[in-house]
Amino acid sequence: MIKLDAIDSTNSYLKRLLTKDSLDDLTVVVSKHQTKGKGRNGNIWENEASLNLAFSIYKKFNNLDVKDKFMLNVISSLSVFQLLKENNLNKLTIKWPNDIMTGKEKISGILIENSVKGKFIKHSVIGVGINVNQKKFKDLPNATSLFIETGLEFSLDSLASRLAEIFSTNFSLFDKNEDDLLEYYNSQLFLKNKDSNFKGLDNKNFSGKIICVNKKGELRIRKTNNEEVNYSQNKIRFVL
Repeated sequence: MIKLDAIDSTNSYLKRLLTKDSLDDLTVVVSKHQTKGKGRNGNIWENEASLNLAFSIYKKFNNLDVKDKFMLNVISSLSVFQLLKENNLNKLTIKWPNDIMTGKEKISGILIENSVKGKFIKHSVIGVGINVNQKKFKDLPNATSLFIETGLEFSLDSLASRLAEIFSTNFSLFDKNEDDLLEYYNSQLFLKNKDSNFKGLDNKNFSGKIICVNKKGELRIRKTNNEEVNYSQNKIRFVL
């Protein structure tokens, strides 16, 4: 495990290392502070220095087909979910594709960056941000942290070490039985089977219930007229 005091982003640091050296599988980089932490779709991950966990892990593959790339979201989400559950967080769910929620507030986000050759993923750099000891979020009304939820402070080093272990276990499970992982992911889905509101690419709101996520990573929703539709990422968003 490579531990840093401050870096632009742990994902970027790992990717720079890859251009210079070959890395051991499951190499982990953690930093006390990210100056340019990245979220999905180019968003910035807000964090205060030394209070939150910035974690990236490198995973190489022999023949992971690009069409199975959503399983990396499943493995990553479940790994963070398990870590938080072990630390007595309540009301935990996974918001498709890979945010971890407690109630209706976000406590963790994940960014996966894949290196693809032909139809196979050569390796992935998986970045995880977890709000740990931060006590308030001035510009993020729907954010929370381990401290806010439990009233306790946590060791970032201990959380990072345990998260690395859980990732390793889940990658082993993926090699043996990925269907079980996807089933468990679906059992923990945020707002599953609840009347919810969404916005499509046409900017119009609609209502429906989440049924499941398939192996391709599409969210299946039963609309109020009982029509069932699959939506891929970036084609729909939650209206909370």
